[in-house]
Amino acid sequence: MSVRPLILAPLWRMLAWLLLALAVYLSLGPTEAVDTAWVLPFPYHDKLGHFLAYFSLMLFFAGLYRREHYLLVAQYLFLLGMLMELTQGGLAHRSADFGDFVANTAGIVAGLSLAMVGLGNWCQWVERRVGLQHA
Repeated sequence: MSVRPLILAPLWRMLAWLLLALAVYLSLGPTEAVDTAWVLPFPYHDKLGHFLAYFSLMLFFAGLYRREHYLLVAQYLFLLGMLMELTQGGLAHRSADFGDFVANTAGIVAGLSLAMVGLGNWCQWVERRVGLQHA
């Protein structure tokens, strides 16, 4: 089955890259922005933030690509998560944390799993739902 081209592809791509840029900023930027954004009333709340960030990235990018590319997207996000943690280790205002890397990876795996069982075509679903169709 061929996948219909996305009508709003430029918008979806822009949003995906903005989401990615936000993840990089929150990973490498000042810790004050991150610390206040993830204040939750239980331990290890920052790990939930890492999980949700990479889960969201995986699902968002899966919406842009065909199923046969999902694993490649997951690999790139895995490398990004590793690079962010390694880079944090070299910054004076940040520190690398293997637990964060594990949470990133768990988010990617969860997002990939949901994409593989059908949520990966969410962009197509949204466009059909709002009545966008090719001529």
